[in-house]
Amino acid sequence: MSSQEARAESSWMVHGSALQDVILTSRIRLARNLVTFPFPHLASAEDKESIITRLESAVPYLQDATGSTWQMLRMAALEVNQRGLLVDKHLISPQLAQNPQGASLLLNKEESVAVMLNEEDHLRLQVLLPGEQLDDAWALATKIDDLLESKLDYAFLPDLGYLTTCPTNLGTGLRASVMAHLPALAITKKIPRLLTAINQMGYVVRGIYGEGSEAAGQIFQISNQASLGSAEDEVLQGLQGIVKQVVEEERNTRRSLQNTAEQELIDRIGRSIGTLSNARLIDTAEAVQLLSDLRLGINLQRVAGIDNETVSSLLVKIQPSWISVEFPEENAIPGWQRAIILREALKTATIN
Repeated sequence: MSSQEARAESSWMVHGSALQDVILTSRIRLARNLVTFPFPHLASAEDKESIITRLESAVPYLQDATGSTWQMLRMAALEVNQRGLLVDKHLISPQLAQNPQGASLLLNKEESVAVMLNEEDHLRLQVLLPGEQLDDAWALATKIDDLLESKLDYAFLPDLGYLTTCPTNLGTGLRASVMAHLPALAITKKIPRLLTAINQMGYVVRGIYGEGSEAAGQIFQISNQASLGSAEDEVLQGLQGIVKQVVEEERNTRRSLQNTAEQELIDRIGRSIGTLSNARLIDTAEAVQLLSDLRLGINLQRVAGIDNETVSSLLVKIQPSWISVEFPEENAIPGWQRAIILREALKTATIN
């Protein structure tokens, strides 16, 4: 994987879609395992290589079915910062990046479909699309899953469904999720109440990189909690209902803030633009928070000269892994290079 390939922008980073003022991405993930092989944590190096080889044999069929080109990336062959960049682009999990031996990623050219091999399960098929596109993501995931199942022997029992390493993934093996930007609810301290309500409906809210991660820039992942006992359409319909409610509450709260604290809101957005446009040194955490405020300003039509897609792209490009790939010089200073990226992106941004 060349540095140029590593820095390619995933499709979700550059394309908009429905409800994009609140929903950044929609993701469908399917967990699958192959018969005759132990689960990855018990599998030998030879077992893992055999699994990868079987997936490689399916690549020509994937290319014919999707009209896209695919590549197999061996995790152990990638540099640490390249694996980190795949995490930042939400293409692999931190777990896969940290345990590269015997692990691979099957990835399409658009980076909308990623298949992790030998992470927690033998296969983790993911479709990631911009905005609220759960139905489209599910349709594509099902198409690819059906093709792979016709070429591979999935571990499946009639009473339990697809067999997975973690019992919470038994059954359909489905995790459906959206990445939501909820700045107004965070500012008004309504997030804890929202989390409680979502948990009571059998769904869960996690940080920006999923399980075990923290929220950053008021960005949260909302997903189903378990897959056993629920049909795929029930999971999707339930999540879509939650998305509708979350979007409505976030938008209502934004309008309320405009009515009750307009000057404070404009000041917050203006200060964020000022720092992003002029800083010479800035760390990741501060940059993410300021970009969150900027994105809020864009969607309140208080900011011109920059759009949501640019901000989505910047959320990846300011991360340490992207910077280390973009600026490989030994004397590069991440905070300095990050500030350069931000100033260049915001040179046409203005506040209304």
